[in-house]
Amino acid sequence: MADEDLIFHMECLDNAKLTKASSGNYHDADSEEEDNYYICPITDDPVASKAASSKVSNYYSNLAKNGQYSSSSSPRNTFHFKEAWKHAIEKAKHMPDPWAEFHLEDVETENATRYRYNAVTGEWVEDEVLIKMASQPFGRGAMRQCFRTKKLSNFLHTQNWKGAFNYVAKRYIETVNRDVYFEDVRLQMEAKLWGQEYNRHKPPKQVDIVQTCILEMKNRPGKPLFHLEHYIEGKYIKYNSNSGFVRDDNIRLTPQAFSHFTFERSGHQLIVVDIQGVGDLYTDPQVHTESGADFGDGNLGVRGMALFFHSHSCNKICKSMGLTPFDLFSKEKDALFRSNKLLESAKTMVRGTEEKCGSSRVRTISGSRPPLLFRLSENSGDESMSDVPFDSLPNSPSSATPHSQKIDSPHWPVFNEVDNLVHKDHEGLDNQRDSENGGDSGYPSEKRSELEDGDHRERGHSNDNRRHESDEDSLGSSARVSVERWNLYNAARVHIHRPSCVAVEVQRLNALELEKKIGKSILGKVHLAMVRYHEAGRFCEKDSEWDQASAVFHLEHAADCGELEAIVGLGLMYSQLPHHILSEITLEDTEENRIKGFGYLYRAAEAGDRPSMIFVARAYDTGLNLAPDRGRDWKEALHWYNAALNMTDYDEGGEYDGTQDEPRYLLLAREAEMLMAGGFRLDKDPQRSGELYTEAAEVAMQAMKGRLANQYYQKAEEAWAMMEE
Repeated sequence: MADEDLIFHMECLDNAKLTKASSGNYHDADSEEEDNYYICPITDDPVASKAASSKVSNYYSNLAKNGQYSSSSSPRNTFHFKEAWKHAIEKAKHMPDPWAEFHLEDVETENATRYRYNAVTGEWVEDEVLIKMASQPFGRGAMRQCFRTKKLSNFLHTQNWKGAFNYVAKRYIETVNRDVYFEDVRLQMEAKLWGQEYNRHKPPKQVDIVQTCILEMKNRPGKPLFHLEHYIEGKYIKYNSNSGFVRDDNIRLTPQAFSHFTFERSGHQLIVVDIQGVGDLYTDPQVHTESGADFGDGNLGVRGMALFFHSHSCNKICKSMGLTPFDLFSKEKDALFRSNKLLESAKTMVRGTEEKCGSSRVRTISGSRPPLLFRLSENSGDESMSDVPFDSLPNSPSSATPHSQKIDSPHWPVFNEVDNLVHKDHEGLDNQRDSENGGDSGYPSEKRSELEDGDHRERGHSNDNRRHESDEDSLGSSARVSVERWNLYNAARVHIHRPSCVAVEVQRLNALELEKKIGKSILGKVHLAMVRYHEAGRFCEKDSEWDQASAVFHLEHAADCGELEAIVGLGLMYSQLPHHILSEITLEDTEENRIKGFGYLYRAAEAGDRPSMIFVARAYDTGLNLAPDRGRDWKEALHWYNAALNMTDYDEGGEYDGTQDEPRYLLLAREAEMLMAGGFRLDKDPQRSGELYTEAAEVAMQAMKGRLANQYYQKAEEAWAMMEE
């Protein structure tokens, strides 16, 4: 390979460096995927670092053999990795400017305030920059338009605009609240941490999320805001969307595996989707969270998670990293058959050295958990520690550790060896350029992707004590907080990796107390969202029948995960009673189904569902709708009537939730009647019966039921008369 065909582009990550072959035909020996990138891992793993160094060493050895690189002795013995980076930087400095023809250096210089988000601390950093921005947009998407921009490095002592770096400034076409700009940046920077967490598991190809910040044009009327990103050259591709779309004409394994990874590694609390960009450098992702409350209208919550998994078929990377397939019905799996065939044609090669998603060997070395996880639902939080080994890994990019645990700083390095070499030996060098290109993907999405451009990192002088003021848009070394700060930003609870399959989730829930089982599984909510999409016809062709069997399948899985609505719905469905969910479906009336239905409703009663309590009580009381394998039992009926009566949500008139279905006085009167008569394992108790009739009369009077109250008073007298006899 000729020297001019290899240009290393520095990407100052915690544990990875992006590289590119300018000819577009250089590939990692282990990953022959058809794109213009490979990732050279520079990690704390000495094996990975040695392998990366070996690639560059071999390259320069070949140059030396051809007389293009001189060394006093054998290149293999004298090669230093820092020399490769120096050479790469010099090559990058002399790259031609793809925007030279637009003469942005002649545009008026503007002062702007730049806002950068630190995803580690959750804080915003503000500084002043000089820019030149074209007056007319060079492209536009569905929501934003893009302007060519150059920004002068804060570390350059002269205003050499011809040497300034190319950026893309993006502005919303329609007027939006200024908070939207800040929310977009926060989303993208927190998504970047998940990219770094993914890279720590040594996938075949590493990923990165574009750095972005906000410019406030303070000298323009209204001080308009712009998003600012480095300009990238290359083929822009949208791999998946936030609404279930998956590109299949250029099948890739990494983007889909990355999304799946974020779901499991976050303990189901979020998933990063809408993966698009150049190679594995992604821009403008979307995050679905359990609550659906963060990150604007593109956050579809558990519905978005359901849309992803309905179209996701686990690939070789998913399997090598220990990610578990999401449970789908046989018909749904058949629908993914074409995607499965396309996956076989993908050229990424799994090396067999990938770390499992829950591997105890993968430790986070920089920063703390993204502040996003502090704001997410507690549903999968505290109880998780009761059913997992103490050595289980947390599930977030900078995973939390209980405050009671002592952290040994030698085991949590702030910098790795190669990073130190790069930082030390490149202080004083000018900013470097790499370029990749964006374009309008044109693919359907509920969020609708704009014309997007990717990331270019700049490197600036780093001297004295100014490293924290680096002109990089990335957090760079400043984001690698000390152990003390790492502790400061830790969450009080530990999140763990959770597989995507219901079988493992049920095992976790079974280890919890009853009250912590119901409604505490995000995975169950995802399956319930699947049910609603099927019932609404989202997953079928227009005017065709929707898949009822798959809907019931997901309803059962949601019930297994403790979703009360699913449990009640299945109970009514199997019992041949009216049901509001999947109301069009009628199941076969068999003894087995009736037993199953009563079991679901009994489970709902145990979970605190008042209508189910009353259903079970009346079934044991009258025998109506009772499971064939059970008999009338007034003692059991009295227990469930009491449970329903002890619910506290009554209004002043004695009604429950303002309805007339099961007023309190009727339940009290029925209890009194059973205790007066006795039978079906229930002993007579006239005294208690009289007390209950009296209480029922008082509640009836409050409900303006005077005639009925008089009847209850009369019954109470009869019960007490039985005592005297």
